[in-house]
Amino acid sequence: MPEGASKTAEYVAMFRAVESARPGRDRLFYDPFAACFLSGRLAFGARVAGIPGGQRLITSYIDRNWPGSRPSAVIRTKLIDDAVTAAIEGGAEQLAILGAGYDTRGIRLPAAAAIPVFELDQPPTQERKKDRLLGRDGHLPPNVTYVPFDLLEEGVGGPLERAGFQPGLKSVFIWEGVLSYLTPEAVDQTLAWITRVGAPGSRLVYTYVDVALLKDGGEEEPPWSAQVARVGEPFRYGLDPAKMDEFLGARGLKPIWDMSTAEALSSGQEVKGGENAPSFYRVAEAEVLPAR
Repeated sequence: MPEGASKTAEYVAMFRAVESARPGRDRLFYDPFAACFLSGRLAFGARVAGIPGGQRLITSYIDRNWPGSRPSAVIRTKLIDDAVTAAIEGGAEQLAILGAGYDTRGIRLPAAAAIPVFELDQPPTQERKKDRLLGRDGHLPPNVTYVPFDLLEEGVGGPLERAGFQPGLKSVFIWEGVLSYLTPEAVDQTLAWITRVGAPGSRLVYTYVDVALLKDGGEEEPPWSAQVARVGEPFRYGLDPAKMDEFLGARGLKPIWDMSTAEALSSGQEVKGGENAPSFYRVAEAEVLPAR
């Protein structure tokens, strides 16, 4: 793997590949590209998940070692898929994926495949992703523009606008698995750009961790949270779900919905191991308000 490529992004791709190997009537989504981003034991695990009896073996191993991580990842994928599809069907004309990792919604969601998609990410992960897609298909998707950037040098807006993202259009933004690794300044800078360039009614679909996890005496840290810290990507930033209206309102947004992955998994979605999903990991959607 190239130096600097995100390991946590590869774990998430593995969870998506395992879910996609379930029978069509049972799986929450289908990501035929996820497996191509995997290497070593993660690639082996995804292959095993696709053979008779392998699904139970692999999910049991993952859930025993990182309780709640896989169910949380797959239910957040389903929630975001549905929200993005609805936003595009509701008139969004372009999609920006901030910190895209191995997200493939731009090519696997029919609605997203019909509009311009901009994927923003650090160069090591993005280059590895492009290489793997080229190796799989022989070409890159024509509707997707890959935008490299360095968060330490500039914010997200400049690179995206130079790449062709059009300010003033109704848009949908995905911010999945990113916010919790940023500084407060970077979070505010990104939200300010979203509300500046997104027409009123634009949607932001995002994930975050409850700030209680990061406080002394907060919810006990699960094994998989410690695991992401060991690979160099620890959680750094959280939000208070009880104050989300106030937080978003001060930044030109209003909440649409907000739930923990535990709540989503207890609402009728059948995912083995879902009872271990943490209450601190949350998925939410917000709408850009008219400028004041």
